[in-house]
Parts: sequence; structure tokens; C-alpha cells
Amino acid sequence: MGITMFKEFKALLSFFTRIPIYVEDFDFENIANYFYLIILIGYVFGIFSLILGYIFSFLLPNFLSAVLILFFIEYLNGFHHIDGLIDFGDGWMAVGDKRKKLMAMKDRYIGCGGVVFAIFFNLMAVISLSYILDINILYLLVGEVCAKLGMLSCSTFGNPLIEGTGRYFVKKADEKFLTIGIILSLPLLLIFSGIERKIVIIAIITTIITGLCMAKIAKRHFGGVNGDVLGASNEITRVVVLLSIIASIKVFSIYLLG
Repeated sequence: MGITMFKEFKALLSFFTRIPIYVEDFDFENIANYFYLIILIGYVFGIFSLILGYIFSFLLPNFLSAVLILFFIEYLNGFHHIDGLIDFGDGWMAVGDKRKKLMAMKDRYIGCGGVVFAIFFNLMAVISLSYILDINILYLLVGEVCAKLGMLSCSTFGNPLIEGTGRYFVKKADEKFLTIGIILSLPLLLIFSGIERKIVIIAIITTIITGLCMAKIAKRHFGGVNGDVLGASNEITRVVVLLSIIASIKVFSIYLLG
């Protein structure tokens, strides 16, 4: 990793987490040139969740452990992605054309759509995490890396809105960025073997498709992708990936028993 790349990675880490990192000359245009490094931030979140998982699951029941893991993950990113999910839900459920939906997504009030989205996806995340703790705790790492890959996928397939900091990332992201992101995700395969490795491959494919779907939904409802959509992509992708892992395990179990 070159000096410039390391500098921009520090800036990305500072922007997407609450980790106190000194960054001089914070420039979104420059940071966006290395947006694919967000996958490495996914590893940071994943390792953090693994540490929490080992500690809490030793002391508490899985459900309570899952609640605490999700809370501290969201705290580490400053609750920005949940905020994006709430705004995304408000905008999606708003009645009217793209302009009205975008206004609903950007206003400072929380509507019913945002509340329901936040409750539903966080509840699904907690339940899924509690199952994962019972199956294989290493899938926590997969979930966080894939959540960031989902953001990159959404950026790649989406078109940027005019306003907001998210436009810098969406404008720069392309197929090359996504390819690098996928390559950076492949080390996940090294910590699994056999059927579990196939499940991780399914999770990565599911992630890319989820990001594509988020980009298409954003274009239809808002005209493009902004920071709120990217934040929502992170939260929704995590849930979809964890569900795909749980479902794949069940399908493979039935296949093997049959």
C-alpha cells in the first residue's frame, strides 16, 4: 500500500468509523479514488464483531449477545448507516414523484416508513446474528465485509445524485472498483473449507445482487444514489447476507441428510 493510498485509507477509516484518527487535507474527491478500500474497513468491523462475539457469547445467551454486538457495531460507525436506513425508508414510502420522495428522505423528520424499516431490519439482524453465534461465529466477519461490499456494489451500479457527500463515491465507483472489492473479499474463503466455503461464495454473490437491486430501487424512487442509500445498503446487505448464510446451511444440511 503506497503512501497516498494509506493516507486516503486513513481518511476513509476516519469518515466511516468513530476511531479517532488525525487526517489532514480531508478531500472527498481524493478519498473517493480509493473507495474500494472500504472492504478493508469491513474487515475492521468484522474483527471487532468477532471479538465482541467471543466475549459476549461466553457470558450471555446468544440473543442478548447479538443485541450488544449490533449496538456496538452501529456505535463504531456513529449510527450513520442506521440514519441512512431510516431516511431511505421514509423516502421509499413517501407518496409522490421522485422530487417529493427525495425531499422526504432528506428532511429532518422521521416518518412511519423510516421507523418500520429501522425496527424490521434491526430485528432481523439481531435474530440472524443470534443464529450465526450458534452456527459458526466466523460468519460475523463475512457479514461485515459483505455489508461494505454491498455499498460498493450499489455505488458501482448506481448513478450519483447531485447533492450530498455520497455522490463522490458513486461517481468514482465502477466495474474496476467492484472487481477489486471482490478480490479483497476473497480472503474470507481461506478461513472456511468444504461446504462452508461454498456458502461464503453464495454470500458474496448475494451481496453483489443486493447492491444492484438497491441501486435500481434508488434510481426508480429518487433518481439516483446518495449517502443515505449507501448507508441503507450496508444495513440491508448485512441482513440479506446473514439470511442467505442461514438458508444455505439449512439447504445443504437437507441435501447431505437426503
